[in-house]
Amino acid sequence: MYFDVHPTRPGLCRRMSRTVFQGPFFELQFPSDWEHEIIENIPCFFDPDAGWVLQLAASTSPHGNFALDSEMRTYLEHNQLEFQDDRVVRYENAAGLECMACEFMKDNRFWLVQMLARGPRLLVALLNSDQVPDADLAGEISGTVGSIRFTD
Repeated sequence: MYFDVHPTRPGLCRRMSRTVFQGPFFELQFPSDWEHEIIENIPCFFDPDAGWVLQLAASTSPHGNFALDSEMRTYLEHNQLEFQDDRVVRYENAAGLECMACEFMKDNRFWLVQMLARGPRLLVALLNSDQVPDADLAGEISGTVGSIRFTD
């Protein structure tokens, strides 16, 4: 089994109850009122009464480290979008992972792609929504993606 889900330990919660999801080399905390399924080995997190899904794709390279600029460019071009440097945000998360993010509208849907990497491991977090997320959902998504850390 690649994935494991369990409630957070006391003290890890801030404003809401969160659940820990353990992937093959990463873990994250997501709001306990979200549902999740694993579809074709892709963890999907969602609210069944809303029109969005957060999907996570994990990959390990046998050929060395991932270059996030190249990975983001390839992802966007594959989706017929132009890579525009001023539309991409680069940052390091609290766990010290190298990250890139880009949001866009396509086919009347909002998309947010975030890539997190360390060495030969890459995690792609993809939000697909009927509309631009409101402040509450944006905060929940940000908190969830911000909680990602790679495990050894």
